[in-house]
Amino acid sequence: MEKFEVVTGVAAPMLMNNINTDLIAPSHFPGKKPEEAVLMGLKDKMFANLRCHPDGTTKPDFVLNQLRYKDATFILAGPNFGCGSSRETAVWSLREAGIRCVIAPSFGDIFHDNAYQNGLLPLKLDMESIERLAKALDASNASELTVDLVRCELRVAGHDPVPFVLDESRRQPLLEGLDQLGFMLRSEPDITAFEQSDEQARPWAYPG
Repeated sequence: MEKFEVVTGVAAPMLMNNINTDLIAPSHFPGKKPEEAVLMGLKDKMFANLRCHPDGTTKPDFVLNQLRYKDATFILAGPNFGCGSSRETAVWSLREAGIRCVIAPSFGDIFHDNAYQNGLLPLKLDMESIERLAKALDASNASELTVDLVRCELRVAGHDPVPFVLDESRRQPLLEGLDQLGFMLRSEPDITAFEQSDEQARPWAYPG
């Protein structure tokens, strides 16, 4: 899994509420037959029903279709991003499209956990701060945001950093490029030593 330390890239504003997993990773693609859609990459189907008209033609006004945001690294969103069904393909499609972090006030619980398992940072920030960031980015030439997981701050050129809080149990695996299982396995020698010591102290707890 790719390490997440200090990442700079374009941030796309999608300040909608309740962007659900069916919108993020739809099963079908407008204008495509089911047998054609199933052969498409997840990144190509991402937000398909927002990006395209029912006949498959592109909606030029949709933010990720605009030249400025088409290669976005981050998404600024409204509350409850990733709600709905538990499909992990929602996270996979964002990662395949190059999205490293979604910044929103809240997330669907299953999406939130899936994101960490796949190297996507679901960063919680209050809506007022997100709107200020969006305004600052809109006024910039490049719409570039830096997400600094080392210092736990967001930076836009010419503006004061915006601090954020992230639990160390979430932050450290991302810094090291590990999912939660890989992070726990780093402690395997300590776990083994504890089990051996505990078995000597409580042999009745280890039958056989």
